[in-house]
Amino acid sequence: MKTILALAFTFLVLPCFGQQKYEREYRIKSGAVPQKAARFINEVFNQTTIHWYGEESLTGTTIEAKLKSGGKRYSIEFDLSGKIQDVEIQRRFNQIPAQTRKTLSEGLNQKFDRFSVVKTQLQWTASQDDLKTAILTDKLPSSVQIRYELILKARKNRSANYYEVLCEQNGAIVSIHQLVQRNTNNLIY
Repeated sequence: MKTILALAFTFLVLPCFGQQKYEREYRIKSGAVPQKAARFINEVFNQTTIHWYGEESLTGTTIEAKLKSGGKRYSIEFDLSGKIQDVEIQRRFNQIPAQTRKTLSEGLNQKFDRFSVVKTQLQWTASQDDLKTAILTDKLPSSVQIRYELILKARKNRSANYYEVLCEQNGAIVSIHQLVQRNTNNLIY
């Protein structure tokens, strides 16, 4: 009987976790940041105000540097050892190439009854050196993987929720995760 319950849990409950995403961000002091991450940020973005955050999710904890430089808003994510994970640059949805927007919108229209884009970010993934080159020169080495991350407010089956969508450079959807909203005891007016 225990085996049947364990199998039922594995096949019925665990797949749901892949469809939801929980994140909790909290401010951290620069002294709590791994030296490797702080060194990268200081080499690339000198004399810029940097806000450091810890981010907990269902998959683990990361460190994130948020800053504005050259008129762009950056969010740079590191693991706890200071190894860079990705660079995200805030964009408007209409700044995504037209064909990419079209392909992405067609895919989202198949998944949702209605949707609106709340936030759009260009995401670069590569080695630390290639990301450093990309940021400093604004020219992408061929090894940099380009994706887009969107936050949507979408309606599906008469239920409205927020979703995080990751798509390839050509607009093909990689993943869609429903964002789990944090419960709060505070009244919001």
